[in-house]
Amino acid sequence: MLYELVALARSTSPYYTAASYKDAKDVAFNLGSLIIKNRGVVRDVYSLGVGSLPKRMRKNQEWYFQGAAFSILFDSSIGVQKEILRSLKLDPRILRSSIFRIKDGKGLTGQSFIDSVSKVQ
Repeated sequence: MLYELVALARSTSPYYTAASYKDAKDVAFNLGSLIIKNRGVVRDVYSLGVGSLPKRMRKNQEWYFQGAAFSILFDSSIGVQKEILRSLKLDPRILRSSIFRIKDGKGLTGQSFIDSVSKVQ
């Protein structure tokens, strides 16, 4: 099945530099390797940028004011998808995460939300 993961990682650097993306990059790499090791396919990885959060968020008794968002489009089984969600909930670097199932049946293109929004604009 085709899934899209959207996650918000903490950003430890107060400036918008390469250090701001470090946690998001490490988590995306670990998730990609987890998917591939369990016979899945990573179709695409998007960086949605670093920015201020709409409200301060709390994770593990710490407050965060900015974060780095990313999206991963992947094919995997339901068991792998549940394992990904479990690992994201336990990871202290991830503030929020969601996984959406993308329908790619007859006549539908298996494109992510990012692709569909960019084509409308």
